[in-house]
Formats: sequence, C-alpha cells, structure tokens
Amino acid sequence: WERIRQSRLTIDRTDVLLELDLCEVEQYYHLLSGTLIELARGRKRFLAAVAGPPGSGKTAFATILVAVINAEVNHEEATIVQLDGWHYSNDYLCAHTFQRDGAEVFLHQIKGAPETYDVASAFVCFEKIKAGGEVCYPVYSRQIHDPIPNGGCVESWHRIIIMEGNYLLLREEPWRHFRELFDTCIFLTAPPEALVEGLRQRHLRGGRSLAAAEEHILAVDLPNVDRVLKNSGRANIVVKKADSQHITGVEYLRSLDRPVEAGGQVEKPN
Repeated sequence: WERIRQSRLTIDRTDVLLELDLCEVEQYYHLLSGTLIELARGRKRFLAAVAGPPGSGKTAFATILVAVINAEVNHEEATIVQLDGWHYSNDYLCAHTFQRDGAEVFLHQIKGAPETYDVASAFVCFEKIKAGGEVCYPVYSRQIHDPIPNGGCVESWHRIIIMEGNYLLLREEPWRHFRELFDTCIFLTAPPEALVEGLRQRHLRGGRSLAAAEEHILAVDLPNVDRVLKNSGRANIVVKKADSQHITGVEYLRSLDRPVEAGGQVEKPN
C-alpha cells in the first residue's frame, strides 16, 4: 500500500492526482492483480484489454491496476498502453470527412468516434508489443489535444501489458480483429449518469468550458457510449463502477479462457 500511495498516480498524463482508497485496493484490485499475475505466469508477454464506454473510468482503473500489479511483484512488470495515442492528428481530422446519418461531416466534428482512430497502425503496434521486446508507441496529450509520436515505450522487461481503450472489444470491422491479440479482456460498466459526469470532468480537465463540454457530450460522446454498449463483447471479467473511479463489484468467469458478451451473465469463481 505504501508503494502504491507514494507513487503519486496521475490521470491522463496531467498533474491531477488519482483518488486511492485502501479498502477498494484490498477488496478489488488485489484480487484482480493476482488473477492477471497468475494468468501471465510462464508467458513472455501477456496482454489484457480494458474496454468500456467513454466516461467509465478506464484510464483510472488501468493506472491503479498497473500500480497494484507492480507492487505485488515488487518490480515494474506491468505497464499501460492507451488506444487514444492512435487518434488521427488534428490536421488529418480537419482535412478528412465521413458520412454520418446521411450527411458529410469533418472528422474533427466527431473526434473520439471509432472512425477518428488510425486502427491499422494501432493493430500493427499491438502485434509488435505482443511479440515482445521494446516497442515505442504514440500517446495522446490532453494539453495539446494531439497524439505525440513515440511518446511512450513498452520496455523489454514489461511482461503484463494493460491495453486500455473504448473500442478494443467492438464487434465491427476492422476493430473485431483486436480480440485475437488479447489473453484476457476486462469490461467496465457504470450507470448512465455516472458516465456523463465522468465525461464532463475529463473535458473540464482538458481545458474545455462547461458549455463546450456539454455540447461535445451530447453530439459525440453519448453516441459513442451507445455504440460501445451495443456492439462490444467477449469480456472475461466485468467491473461494475459507481462512477469513473469507484468500483462496486467485479464478476469473473469460472473459466477465464472462455469469453462472454460484455453485457452477458458471468459467473463468480468458486
């Protein structure tokens, strides 16, 4: 606990400190980290997807999970890779359009939707990470609101990689091919009002005004939430959230190598 607390975990590569709760770490993160450590035993590289709708607190969850895993094994064995690094640049988004609801819109108007990601490049990089060794990857800056090429690096000693992103479990082309890369999948859920509040706080942290944040939530985020909830599947572990940070329950499959739908019924282990 002291190692985790002293690490001063922040969110979205900002100076905003994550709220840590000892009871929550002991009740949920300890078991989750132990489960992943055990599943990864004997493997050169172990990839765990953390997916879920926008606003469900995937980044906070993945960041804390990585810190707990590293505390459990007492060295830096786990790291996080975020899908947001593969957003197309703002220049690209402003220069390209997409047909949506019968109208042609510039991609920057729907930034954050699945179509605004460089999916092919992300998949190639995920394959390299899966193969092992050192791999550099882009990270998304909440300060400049653009990806930074080679802003992060999976080092050769990183064995457990937490891959975090809204669309990692989408059953749509071309996203559905990501599932074959993951050794296990975690899906986060939260009440609708909690998702909206999580999105609101993220936009405010990123510098948007309250009015701009509300407009983006209605026009872009909520359609993405609906899309993720309707079209995601194959989760091995379902984490229920009260809000973007607090967990209310975790459900496991009896057999973690047998996936289920993200919204389906899962069984707790004996």
